[in-house]
Order: sequence, then structure tokens, then C-alpha cells
Amino acid sequence: MRILCIGDSNTWGFDPNTGLRHENRWTRQLMALRPQDEIIEEGMNGRTFAFDDPFTPGRNGLRALDMLLMSHEPVDLVVVMLGTNDLKTFFNARAKAVARGARTFLRQIKNPFLYRYKEPDILMVAPILLGEAIAQTEGECGDFDEESLRQSKYLGREIQTVCEELGVAFLNAADFAHASPVDNVHMDETNHGRLARAIHQAIEERKKGEGQ
Repeated sequence: MRILCIGDSNTWGFDPNTGLRHENRWTRQLMALRPQDEIIEEGMNGRTFAFDDPFTPGRNGLRALDMLLMSHEPVDLVVVMLGTNDLKTFFNARAKAVARGARTFLRQIKNPFLYRYKEPDILMVAPILLGEAIAQTEGECGDFDEESLRQSKYLGREIQTVCEELGVAFLNAADFAHASPVDNVHMDETNHGRLARAIHQAIEERKKGEGQ
């Protein structure tokens, strides 16, 4: 099975301690759990569902989506984990608005006219919560405030509602992993592992449900 993983810095593997890339990010750990599958990494720092970042252009996930889907096809499953960056203060977006971006993103993945071979299945993963001390975080992760934190707690529910509406499989990363207290945004290696195991299990349950 070919699995395309589209996400932001927590899929890219940003290490909150070093600012470098985790060798054991969740996509790599998923590879170890599923050696029979091809795991395709498409993480980008700062990527959003649908917002254009005024300071770092090129981070709008929706604008890049068609290219990603067509360049990697045929794909059997697309795993999407986005939404954290949509909560940055300068977007001033509530969880419901971020979920609207998720709905548009999912609808585009389900667009049959994109594919030469077949339309892939989807697993939507709502992101981990921002850390409780996010408003005190400085540096590159200082673009969030208390309202960002509050909206992050609603985001999983709002994205789940969209997934139920569209018939898309859903997993809430916040049920399994959390942000490092170092920067309150990114996962450490242990939490990458927890997420990888949860996604692996969700894929296995999907296969059982299909009788594979």
C-alpha cells in the first residue's frame, strides 16, 4: 500500500530541542511498523489547510494539494494532519473556520477528476493540542496566544464533525500525543512514537473493516 502523509512541522519532524529534524519522526516510525507499505513524507514547516501566511509564502496546503496528489499517484491512502498553523494569531481564526478549510481540503482529495488511476482513501488526523504555556513561548513558535490555545481544544471536535459529514476516517492525535513543554507546539520522539502507533492501528482497523 502507498500511503501519502501530508502535514506541517509535526509531520516534517521538527525537534523542539534542537530545531533540526527528528530521525525518528512519526512517519519514519510508521515505516518501521509497516515495512510492507511505502510511506511518502510530505511535511512542511508552517503549512496550513487554506490560509496564506503573509510572512512565509508557499505554506498554503490547499494551493499545493493537487500537485502533491498527482505527483505521487497512484496512492492508496492519504493521511492528513494539519490545522495547528491555522490557529496563529495573525489569522484570527476560530476552530470552526479552520474546520471549513479542512472540509475544502478533503473535498479536493475526493475530487475524482484529479486521478488517472484511482481515488485514494483518506485518514484525517486532527492535530495535537498546543501546550498550556503557549502564550509565553518566544522565537519561531511565538505566533500563538491564549485564544489559539482555546481554539486548539475545540479543533478536534470540529474536524471530526467535518469528517462525519464527508464519510472520512478520523483520528484525534491529541488522544495519543502532546506537545513538548520546550516550545508547546512540537512533539518529542516519544510522542512521535505514540502517534505512529495510533495511526498504524487506525490503518489496521480500516483494513479489517474492509475485509482485507
